[in-house]
Amino acid sequence: MRSNVARKIEPAARPEAATQEVGRVVRAADGAFVVASGAAELEARRAVSCMVEPEADDVVLVSVVPGRGAYILAVLERQGRDVSVVLDGDLRVKLPGGRFVVGAAEGVTIASGKEVGVVAGEVKVNARLGSLFVESLSYVGTAVQAEIERAKVKAAALDASVERVVERVKRVYRFVEELEQLRAERVDYVARKNMSLRGENTLVTAEELVKLDGAQIHLG
Repeated sequence: MRSNVARKIEPAARPEAATQEVGRVVRAADGAFVVASGAAELEARRAVSCMVEPEADDVVLVSVVPGRGAYILAVLERQGRDVSVVLDGDLRVKLPGGRFVVGAAEGVTIASGKEVGVVAGEVKVNARLGSLFVESLSYVGTAVQAEIERAKVKAAALDASVERVVERVKRVYRFVEELEQLRAERVDYVARKNMSLRGENTLVTAEELVKLDGAQIHLG
């Protein structure tokens, strides 16, 4: 048998009443707005839920709460097409399930005075053209794989420290204007056909042994 238990309801406070009006923004400066509604002008603030920043000549919906003041709830009409979303404090967008997509026909710009961070399990960038201007760049990773049809690098100085370098290329051309130096414990050059060393002066110096071995040796 289902029992009915009566609960004692405490008298609640009288709810605040609010009236809504439609008006036009006369002045807007530093988060304070003056809205003309009928023959009166109201000093209003932008409600937290109204993310669009009102501008002069906007038609807005205003809620008047006695004892609290007037709040702009929404921007109803605007002559121009530009819209600015302005919020005070931090903004967090959370999607417990689903994707977050930003699309624009003309372009997307992200600007920050301090830091822009991206944290993801995987990052993909697809573009026809790309430009990157960085004063100082640091990269820490375990592997890099790149497939590049053509690469051009111009740098004032390039320093690299690696454990091992393996290159497989079809042709290599090096043009050194002044000096090239190689410091190694062992140097091994192997050519399948011809090897040519040319210079105005060619010096070969060894502390112990210099050996020339070939079917024919021509000097002079």
